[in-house]
Amino acid sequence: MKVHPLEQFYKENVNRLKEQMKKQEKERLDRLRQQIREEQKAYYEQKLREEKAARERELRLVQDELTRITEQAVRLREQIGQALGEKEG
Repeated sequence: MKVHPLEQFYKENVNRLKEQMKKQEKERLDRLRQQIREEQKAYYEQKLREEKAARERELRLVQDELTRITEQAVRLREQIGQALGEKEG
């Protein structure tokens, strides 16, 4: 008769231990999932910053080229004006 209460006590403790282990594993997986989400968010934010910086560099290059072309057009216009002035004079 004494074996039965000990056996019951053992089974209850084993079941409790199994439940606790399942809970700990679930918590570990939840933490891991959260960490992965945070790492992915940081990765994509970094990629967005890099892409924005690349677009800004490209825009600066285009603006520089437009400025150069505009200045060249102004100089050409002045040269044409001078040439026409000399031809008339």
